[in-house]
Amino acid sequence: MIHELTKRFAYMSADGSVDRPILGAVLGEDRILFVDAGNSLRHASAFREAVREAYGTRPSLTALTHWHWDHSFGAAYDASSPLVATEMTRQALQQLVGLDWSDEALDERVREGKEIAFCADYIKKEYEGMERDIRISLPDMTFTDALTLHLGAVSCEMQHIGGIHAEDSCIMYVPEERVLFLGDVLGPAIYDGPRYYVAQDFLRIVEKIKTYPAAWYIESHHRPVTAEEFWPEINEYCTLAELVMEYGPNKQRIERELARQMKRELADGDRDAIHQFLLGDQRQSLLLGE
Repeated sequence: MIHELTKRFAYMSADGSVDRPILGAVLGEDRILFVDAGNSLRHASAFREAVREAYGTRPSLTALTHWHWDHSFGAAYDASSPLVATEMTRQALQQLVGLDWSDEALDERVREGKEIAFCADYIKKEYEGMERDIRISLPDMTFTDALTLHLGAVSCEMQHIGGIHAEDSCIMYVPEERVLFLGDVLGPAIYDGPRYYVAQDFLRIVEKIKTYPAAWYIESHHRPVTAEEFWPEINEYCTLAELVMEYGPNKQRIERELARQMKRELADGDRDAIHQFLLGDQRQSLLLGE
């Protein structure tokens, strides 16, 4: 099922049961831009066929926010749709070419520390009952910093942002519709131990996001939200990041100050976020030899 967010932007909702992110479609008059490829051929097929049934068939492009499997494994669905991504994304995907994706191979890579159990488990869930026909598609067009795609009466500005979730992460802005597709750029690091945030990195990304006059914000594993819904929560995370930078490992001081500044009692989600930011602070201190 697809939803029309604006006149020229449609999307399919995320599905956490099999780690499917939101998929988007920028509906140009000359061509359609599919935002992220999905986590399997089945995922890609469901979305693209629904878009074409609702909006007609015309040439298309596919753009990736980053290399992670849930965003890229569906790219092989349509070879006629050129794949666009950062050069860093291409390099990351190149490392996956030729790998065995059987349960046994996934389990072995988890044991070797080359894969994480979270991803391996969800790959098994998504591909349960279907052929494990995973083919890695490499981008046909790459860029380093920024790229604007003109689609006919609407455009999409791709900007590399990076970050600890994936260093190749980019965001996509549709200025005519004021839609900002964030992918997972605000997500924590997931591949090197317990999930964590780095305060300075988070604040850097948010400052970049603020430069876009968006009305809609889309994070891949959430739902689209308006600016009025998006910014209060993000500002709380920014407050937390600033407190971690100011008070370092002093968890009790951070908790008191965060509750005072937010003018409410802390919830479990707040404490989880504090823990993840403090993990990031500890990692940064170790890296800097402090």
